[in-house]
Amino acid sequence: MDWDMVVFGDITLKQLAVYGGGIIALLVVISFVRKMFRSEEDTSEHVQLSRCKSCGWQGKVSRYMGRCPKCNEPLGDRRAKPQK
Repeated sequence: MDWDMVVFGDITLKQLAVYGGGIIALLVVISFVRKMFRSEEDTSEHVQLSRCKSCGWQGKVSRYMGRCPKCNEPLGDRRAKPQK
């Protein structure tokens, strides 16, 4: 493959590959930063953070039928229908 081949005007294939790789890397970094600063409440209305009083496990459980995965104790709001 000839990297010095002119593609558009005076832009070579090598320059195009470098710019394309830079744009892809920038999109990956932006996606990572957005995920890092996203709050937990924005993830879903169906899950919530909870901590088990029996065994100390903590993590995300369902708002409607949440149970501790370690000891099977009921956790969370455990509402039958979502409140509006």
